[in-house]
Amino acid sequence: MGEPADRQIAADAELLSAQLSALRGRLFPPSAEKTLRPFTSGEAARLIGVSDGYLRQLSISGEGPSPEVGAGGRRLYTLADVNALRRHLAAQGGAKARQYLRGRQPGEHLQVIAITNFKGGSGKTTTSAHLAQYLALQGYRTLAIDLDPQASMSALFGYQPELDLTGNDTLYGAIRYDDERVALAD
Repeated sequence: MGEPADRQIAADAELLSAQLSALRGRLFPPSAEKTLRPFTSGEAARLIGVSDGYLRQLSISGEGPSPEVGAGGRRLYTLADVNALRRHLAAQGGAKARQYLRGRQPGEHLQVIAITNFKGGSGKTTTSAHLAQYLALQGYRTLAIDLDPQASMSALFGYQPELDLTGNDTLYGAIRYDDERVALAD
């Protein structure tokens, strides 16, 4: 008689993981990383809610982060630069301070948005990923939680759970009720 079923399944799972890892290594080399392209000054200005001229003036006067200067003297801003400019403009106070920092204010409740539909293939993952990216670009702190067993949204954001996550790295690690529970603060 052959191996017990649990050992055979474990061996098959290890073989599958090794094959997926090899495939990932060929398709996505370790140096391959998804990155957000830099924004032109016009794009950065629209994201922040100021004019391109005002953003240029801030850069020339040395206020806020120094953008990368590309070909032809074009200023390029990373998302970190855009968020630093938002904080800089909000710190100046005034009536528009709230416009620049759009996060929750003291006393405001956490907003939870769930994208649901009982039909498969209806665009829930695409909608969720685009909404999360849009809100992050608008300056909101955003957490996207992929509860789909296919982990398609995780893959869109550059993660392959069967290779990148171990043990308690999942949401289950935070909500389980045994000695291996991970504190939510972690």
